[in-house]
Amino acid sequence: MIEFLHRSRRFAASSSRFPAVVGSSMLLGSMLFGSPLPAQSGNDEGLALENVSVLGSRSEARSIRDSAVPVDIFTADDLRATGAVGNELGEALAILAPSFAFPRQSNSVTADHVRSAQLRGMSPDQVLVLVNGKRRHVSAVVNDNTKIGRGTNAFDFNTIPLSSVKRVEVLRDGASAQYGSDAIAGVINIVLDDDPVGGEFGAAYGAHHADVGPTGNTETDGNTATAWFDQGVPLGTRGFLRFGAEGVRRGATNRAGFDRISPFIPQTEANLAFRGEITHRVGDPETDAASAWFNSELAGGDIDYYGFGTLAWRQTDGAAVFRHPDTSQNVPAVFPDGFLPETQGENFDFGVTGGLRYETAGWQVDHSLGVGRNRFEFGVDNSLNPSLGPDSPTSFDSGTFRLDQVNFNSELRRGFDVAGWSGPLTVAAGFDYRFEQFESFAGDPASFAAGDFRFEPEFEALVGFPDIGSQGAKGLAPEDEANVTRNVVGLWVDGSAEVTERLLASAAVRFEHYNDFGSTWTGKLAGRYRLTDRWSLRASASNSFRAPSLSQIGWSRRDNTFSAEGARISSRLVAVDSAIGRALGFPELDEETSVNFTLGATAELARGLNFSLDAFHISVDDRITLSENITDPAVIDVVQSLPGGQGVQAVSAFTNAVDTETYGAEAVLDYTSVVAGGVWTTRAAYAYVKNRIDDLATPPAALAALNPSLSLVGIEEENTIETAVPRDQGVLNSTWQGERLRLLGRARYFGAVERVFTFAEQRFGAEWSFDAEVGYRVLPSWELTAGANNVFDNLPDPSENANDFFGNFAFDPIVPIGVNGRFVYLRSQVNW
Repeated sequence: MIEFLHRSRRFAASSSRFPAVVGSSMLLGSMLFGSPLPAQSGNDEGLALENVSVLGSRSEARSIRDSAVPVDIFTADDLRATGAVGNELGEALAILAPSFAFPRQSNSVTADHVRSAQLRGMSPDQVLVLVNGKRRHVSAVVNDNTKIGRGTNAFDFNTIPLSSVKRVEVLRDGASAQYGSDAIAGVINIVLDDDPVGGEFGAAYGAHHADVGPTGNTETDGNTATAWFDQGVPLGTRGFLRFGAEGVRRGATNRAGFDRISPFIPQTEANLAFRGEITHRVGDPETDAASAWFNSELAGGDIDYYGFGTLAWRQTDGAAVFRHPDTSQNVPAVFPDGFLPETQGENFDFGVTGGLRYETAGWQVDHSLGVGRNRFEFGVDNSLNPSLGPDSPTSFDSGTFRLDQVNFNSELRRGFDVAGWSGPLTVAAGFDYRFEQFESFAGDPASFAAGDFRFEPEFEALVGFPDIGSQGAKGLAPEDEANVTRNVVGLWVDGSAEVTERLLASAAVRFEHYNDFGSTWTGKLAGRYRLTDRWSLRASASNSFRAPSLSQIGWSRRDNTFSAEGARISSRLVAVDSAIGRALGFPELDEETSVNFTLGATAELARGLNFSLDAFHISVDDRITLSENITDPAVIDVVQSLPGGQGVQAVSAFTNAVDTETYGAEAVLDYTSVVAGGVWTTRAAYAYVKNRIDDLATPPAALAALNPSLSLVGIEEENTIETAVPRDQGVLNSTWQGERLRLLGRARYFGAVERVFTFAEQRFGAEWSFDAEVGYRVLPSWELTAGANNVFDNLPDPSENANDFFGNFAFDPIVPIGVNGRFVYLRSQVNW
């Protein structure tokens, strides 16, 4: 039976990878190790296997049921069976974990190209991501023109190939005392595959096939092809090298509605000719991506050496808002029929870490050095700079953003016997050093130039002066360039012990010093009390923090936004230390601070049936957010009088303007048994989260002097924080694995969300999505799979007239079920 269980979870002829995934123990900063399971008797002995993680404590590995804090673990098989579009790791996690969200944005400038994730409904940059237990760098990009996560600078999950992943551990608890900045909502650890033998080749193809109700069209698009390869090589008696590569090609999707023509543009014959036409593109960008990775370890006598890394390249083609012929954003001599700007994003990312481990005087020692870079090149095709007139180029380089990070980590770990305690006191301590640098580089001069072209007087009287900058992706000017660096030093101690046979206690404390804003202390207490052999209570209390990212400090960019009435206007996001930022009195950014509490229970309700329930409360002070786009005439007069302010009609900047409160509860039920000669596994999970704004900062004195009634955060940003994220989500996932046949069914629930503009608001109701997958092992090492996500093609509530951007946004991209509809796919995997 145990051999069958191995094969049911990994259809390879070799079963060595399953015990490595499920029965292993992770040492901090190292890879997971597995050993073949001993022979067992009985029909369900193999079902008692438990996942082990150290995310809840840096001092000792524990099973997720015995942990003092809530941890989820998802294996490579779990992730692959989601049928995630384009092998997106973030999408796979969002399908499995209701506490994790990976929203798809559209027509949102850089957010079309770099998607952000959320944990516990909080800001995307309030979750820390590790790879093999080591801190990973975030994206260089700030998504400043999106709804969910507006103004955040987060980790890009699509830089990690799904085929490289052995497991993902999700800690749903604050952990800055253990891991440093950003770990307010929790920590996600991505563990790379470490199998020393065998290999795998896989390919998949799929497409969306959806009935788009508002248009009456049936769309087949988003055609997606993926292929991957990986191979293991033993190195000596205890070493290994695992490496692989992955490629993705995905077509764009479009769920735009019929254009009713905005009343804010001239109602000319040329513009009205587009009434009833689909002029926009609302959906996913076209994507080409390639990635490679490796994971390795070499035993060298008393010292073990390890190294791992990933390399990723991605080219994406998004879309901006259609420019009608007779507007200030077009030159009819260049585009007589108007134009749809196609935004371009080229994302290059790598991270590599090397280290060594050894033991001395009873201490386990781990030293590592990691280097990472993310570079994003932004541009636009099929566009123009109206102020340059007919001589304007139609393709632009709009700027480049680059983030570099160097991490050095040194840590010690040891167990101590304590008289009267049931188990040893395991202590870990360490020193961390981190260097970060953010740089932004100006785009083509034509992408930001304020030309001297003027329309003919009659046309100018109709549309106004020509807009400045490349449409859809206005370029960075030299005054927008930034070069910001940071040095961070951290010292930490973590300890845990079984004080009695029933009580587990752990504590951690951390000191960090930032050269740009000072020092901070964080601490954490956690414990688990075993009421019976089957029931336990657990709780934690901690304070965490998040330093403002360098990208947020140095970010400055031109764009277009909407006025309070819904018209498109030219906007400017300024750095707080720029001439405009100083003139308006914006203060330097400070760190966010939080206090976290979690209280929960775990239970083994029956053989193979486990349950957990955790309630949490997180208060955040000085949350970093983008201000509203300020359009007050007195403020704009000041802005336009300063360098970089020409033509600006709205201005915004980063602020510590909000104090928030987040509370909720999460429940997980797992069941595994033998049914009809196969292994049946079921997982049900539900998350309830509510965000609330507790306090709003007053505007700086310089702004208040211009208009005392100004607010830094208006109803749109309040909506982003409080109600644009679903209050609750859930998933029921069930799989039956036989000798050859595998069946999977999944139901997903998405709670209601609200969209609020100054000129309109709408509530989008809760939705259900059902997924199915069938796999058949043609040979012991070859499986064919067919599946569909959102089988019944359930689309969200259509946007109402006041909220649909004059018919063009038939669906609102913020809805958590997404707007693409059904996705059908085939997959083939061969192992050796």
